[in-house]
Amino acid sequence: MKRTHQASLLLPILLLISPGLGSASPGVQNESEMLIRTVSLLEEKPFDKEVNKMREAALKWLIQTDKVSVTVCSMMISQIEKYKYKSDIFTQYTLGMAAFKLNNPDKALDEAAAQLGGIESALRFYEAVGKEKPKTKSAFMDELLARRAAGSLSAYVAASNCKEQKESK
Repeated sequence: MKRTHQASLLLPILLLISPGLGSASPGVQNESEMLIRTVSLLEEKPFDKEVNKMREAALKWLIQTDKVSVTVCSMMISQIEKYKYKSDIFTQYTLGMAAFKLNNPDKALDEAAAQLGGIESALRFYEAVGKEKPKTKSAFMDELLARRAAGSLSAYVAASNCKEQKESK
């Protein structure tokens, strides 16, 4: 899994807060399918205990596999203020990119499309969290939702994403 410099510090933290990695969901034929299914289920039921176990297994597989890689850009989480589910949003964004690439092998090398796919997944997750816990809000995520509604999310992600990484080249 590729990652930017700032995001490389977050993955060990994610592993520390995700004990008990390793159990896949029954009925899923392989790890790729498990990851895709997990992302979808998290977008619907973000607090389901079984789905959370699946998320842990999917994240572990993503970190260890060579079947798919993602570029984690710190911009996508750096602007989220003190939001209770910030690490969950980050994980959903990361897994969402992988699911996008696995679902769209013809776009697997299109990082802009993958970034957008990850953000879209994180937004669906955020919306599902909001349905269950309406008082839990993030101004940054709400801004991204407004951009999506206005049809400008794709342009925003393309212009903003991995900016630090692009500038350092």
